[in-house]
Amino acid sequence: MNSAYYGYFRAGFFLVGFVEVGGRLVRMGFYRNLGELEREVAGLDPRPSYAPDEFENLIRDLERYFSGEPVSFDYPYQVSGTGFQRRVWEEVRKIPYGEVRSYRWIAGRVGRPRAWRAAANALKNNPLVLVIPCHRVVRSDGRVAGSGFGRRVREYLLRLEGAIPAT
Repeated sequence: MNSAYYGYFRAGFFLVGFVEVGGRLVRMGFYRNLGELEREVAGLDPRPSYAPDEFENLIRDLERYFSGEPVSFDYPYQVSGTGFQRRVWEEVRKIPYGEVRSYRWIAGRVGRPRAWRAAANALKNNPLVLVIPCHRVVRSDGRVAGSGFGRRVREYLLRLEGAIPAT
């Protein structure tokens, strides 16, 4: 049986939570609070144990990233998704720190230029935020898509990276 662990990092007004199974990241997301993360973790199989020591390098990279330093989150990972979702996620991984691309651009890069809504949906289901930096994908008019908490986090990250002006 594979070992399963989880941890988190406080990033201002939100948490970055992460789960590793068998030495590979399988989940990394944004959470409003610790309870929200723990409810998600409780439903996973195998159920991860809280083990922050398993994530020393990742936490160090998150500290650097949230201090404004460019970081590539190159960790072993495993994701499940359709072929299209996987192509979208791999293309998004190539977007450099501090740059943005449009959903339409991503759709074209994966050979489905008219499937920009499907590309947006694939990113809505992104299991590994920051590893797959979906916050770097914006609408064709340059506006940040999403609503509520998600949009607020995305705008925060893009400002941190210098991709949109600080307000």
